[in-house]
Amino acid sequence: MRLTAFRLLMCAFVFAVAASSFAEKFRPVLREEKTVLVDGVKEDWGLEWVSPTKPVCSPEEPDVWPTCPCEGFAFGESGKLELVRKRPGQEEERLPISTLFAECVYCEHPGDPGDTALRKWDVRDRDRDEADAPDFAARVKARPLAKVMHFADYDHDGRATEFLFQVGELPCGKRMCVVIGISRNNPRLHVFGSAKHPGKPLVLQEHQWEALLGAKGPVKVMNWKCGDHGYDAEEELELSIDASGIHATKYVYECHKDLVRGRLLKKSGLEDD
Repeated sequence: MRLTAFRLLMCAFVFAVAASSFAEKFRPVLREEKTVLVDGVKEDWGLEWVSPTKPVCSPEEPDVWPTCPCEGFAFGESGKLELVRKRPGQEEERLPISTLFAECVYCEHPGDPGDTALRKWDVRDRDRDEADAPDFAARVKARPLAKVMHFADYDHDGRATEFLFQVGELPCGKRMCVVIGISRNNPRLHVFGSAKHPGKPLVLQEHQWEALLGAKGPVKVMNWKCGDHGYDAEEELELSIDASGIHATKYVYECHKDLVRGRLLKKSGLEDD
């Protein structure tokens, strides 16, 4: 019995040493890099995996990747991710990305808690029809890597120095995103919050961010429709942006039995509930 226990202890020790050695040998893997023009200066921004990754919503799982929790993440991978910013003559900046997934409290996303889930290869229109083909997974893996950083002027400061990043999904197909980048008020890498809560990441649906991007003034966008997944109210957001930041107001309406919007029940700041 003592000999068996000793052997088990030694095996555990060897495994721990091997795992530690593997972690020490891992080198960050550049997932994507873009040149960003900031006030006439070219900077290099990159997304780096700082831990080993594993597949999520894999093309080899035809019963998984088309489902709601994989919306926006198929065909993907997960691990620890950081945004790296390199500027001429300046110290390198790093922003951990994985912690952002906890900001969307009710969201679903594939992968382990505390990890970033990120699409690796784009999903195409015919993929659902062709998913049972023997070579389907191989064809997907032969595609170019999906582009993640699409820079635009989300804060309306005249500079395209921000990009959308998905941090979860709400049923079904509602891609929940944050905006990451820099602003004139905060020239360091950060996740954008609202004017009321600038230090708390503002999580909105993808179509809501896109509406704000193109808006010339306040814009109203749907949040939840009457009857959506059994919801008994309808929510609309009013979004606007000014020198103080992003403003988000939520309007909640009653729903009639025929799923038609009724009277206004409540008006509040999006983050006040």
